[in-house]
Amino acid sequence: MNSVDENIRDAFIAVHRTHENVNQLMEYCRTIANEKTNYKTVNGKFLKWQWNGNYYGWCIDDFILLFQRETDKILKNEWRDGPIYAMEIMLHNDEQFEQLPTIYLSKFEYEDIASWEKGCSTSNHQHFYYPTKAEYMDIQMIGEEIYLATPEMKETADQYYAGVRKVSFVQLPLMSVNAENAEETIFGNFEKLYLSN
Repeated sequence: MNSVDENIRDAFIAVHRTHENVNQLMEYCRTIANEKTNYKTVNGKFLKWQWNGNYYGWCIDDFILLFQRETDKILKNEWRDGPIYAMEIMLHNDEQFEQLPTIYLSKFEYEDIASWEKGCSTSNHQHFYYPTKAEYMDIQMIGEEIYLATPEMKETADQYYAGVRKVSFVQLPLMSVNAENAEETIFGNFEKLYLSN
């Protein structure tokens, strides 16, 4: 076997192990949320960007898991009448290659979540991915670690981001989260976002 063959094999082994670790973290957070916190998973699926027309879509490197507060009233469409909290695990940023694996913890606020359709498709990834990356959003720091993103134009937010009105978020190095601190790091930050603005 030559070194190129070994490098390709080793790269895929590393990707599969990373995906396994991401899955374990998401499952752990689902369990913690449902058993120990005021947050409940929105659905059993994570959101992902996958597109066969572009080779970047062949390898999943971004995973988004949605939560809502248990104390928010359940609506007819099965969403809760309150913000959506997202845990996004970004393994690679194809627009900023120097960015290391990152977790974004976000609170998405909407004007009229009651008018939404029932359920959330995994293809709704873009609704929760782009608002924290400055795509048509004005992003500013509002404290030591919390960012606030607001749409530059309401029409754009309505068309591309399901009508989001503002997103508060923190970003952390993925490697800073482990089994011992996941509950405090993930859900403790959701609580900070809940109490912010």
